[in-house]
Amino acid sequence: MKRFEELLTFIGKNKNKEYLKIVIINIVSIALLVTLTILLKQIMVVFIGIIVILVVNYLIFDSYLARKKEILNERENEFITMISYIQFFLSNSYNIYQSFQAVSAYASPWMEEQLQSLILEIDHDKSVKPFLNFANKFQTHSTNNIMLSLYQMVDEGENSLHMMQFNNLLLQLSRNQQKQLIDNKDRSMSSLSSLPLIGAGAITILLTFGIISIMGEMVSVL
Repeated sequence: MKRFEELLTFIGKNKNKEYLKIVIINIVSIALLVTLTILLKQIMVVFIGIIVILVVNYLIFDSYLARKKEILNERENEFITMISYIQFFLSNSYNIYQSFQAVSAYASPWMEEQLQSLILEIDHDKSVKPFLNFANKFQTHSTNNIMLSLYQMVDEGENSLHMMQFNNLLLQLSRNQQKQLIDNKDRSMSSLSSLPLIGAGAITILLTFGIISIMGEMVSVL
């Protein structure tokens, strides 16, 4: 339950409203199931109804997970954009600290909060720790390499070798992002192609239940 509440908080949902929505959906579904069972007097309706309710609840939970994944992807993409801006500021004689301050103006509220936290940490801690703390807020391993490269420029100076290393890391990160987008598109298309099979399977199950139910009635009549 705690993890579910953390998930709702992460995606910006009001947990009380979401709980109420889930409860209402399940009450309505159960009420319809009971009504259909009484009217049709078929035990198969109960089994089908239970499956439908389980599927509906799964889809609700899956929508929360999908939103979380979307938010994480948005943050990863914004990180690449922010680093590109930092690269621009560095090439225009800004130092790392000034670049972090300047790029905050172009960030989303979440990213701006993380950048401001990073700046405050750097003010109190001149080690690599603030840079690694910032990198750990993202999933991509390349983020650590980028932040370590920026720290090296703070610690050892912004020479041409460090700038070349930083530029190469940024290029690699951009390529990985493009590959990830292509892979996500391929997976999306694959899942769409499987929908007709799922639909056909569901229809087959319903027809099977219907035939069994009819045969049961014929046997009882005979």
